[in-house]
Amino acid sequence: MTDAKETSCRLCLKTITDKSFEVIGNIIRDILDVLLLKLKFDSETKEVICKDCRRKLNMALEFKSTCLNTDNTIIPYVDSKKMLQLDLRDVYMQEKKSNLVCSQKICRLCMHPVESEFRCIREEELGAIEKLTPEMNINIIKYPVVCKPCFDSLCSHNSFLKDCLEAGEKIKSIFDSSAAESQIDTAPLDLFVKTENLDKEFDTNEVEMSIKDESIDIKSEEEETR
Repeated sequence: MTDAKETSCRLCLKTITDKSFEVIGNIIRDILDVLLLKLKFDSETKEVICKDCRRKLNMALEFKSTCLNTDNTIIPYVDSKKMLQLDLRDVYMQEKKSNLVCSQKICRLCMHPVESEFRCIREEELGAIEKLTPEMNINIIKYPVVCKPCFDSLCSHNSFLKDCLEAGEKIKSIFDSSAAESQIDTAPLDLFVKTENLDKEFDTNEVEMSIKDESIDIKSEEEETR
């Protein structure tokens, strides 16, 4: 039997014992930047990401891209002079060239007709949206709503990103404590060196004093012989 080399995922910190991981390169770092995950990486070692975190990262990126694409579709319809809020139903019908059932809602995030459940975007929903996609301008739409699948995705992705940030804080605290310990370890050595130097100075002073004393004794003997 051969022992598998263990390594840890940079995002979730779980141990990886198989080969289902990927070295974090420029592509993954670009995805992390889009998702506003400002993580510090060790430039001297190759850090990796597990298969599960890679899948979640891709899903979060895909969902955020969908939200931003919806925003980009809406913005050209905004009248900057009148600054009026848009009816997303009107935008949808112009974009899709199709009519809607009376009073049917359109999801603000995916811009699809709401099939069943939905949530009005209030304080809680807005807070969740701003965590993942702060670039979106929710207020340009009148009475915005979010469909249940989008809200569930929003919460799942935000939870994943929160876990990644917490893992990053754990790594940072470990490095900070290690640095502090190394400073504490060197302090006694510095103190010993300084003390040793002081001892040498005292020894030198004692030698000088003994030499002076001997000189005085010699002078006293010469005076007695006269």
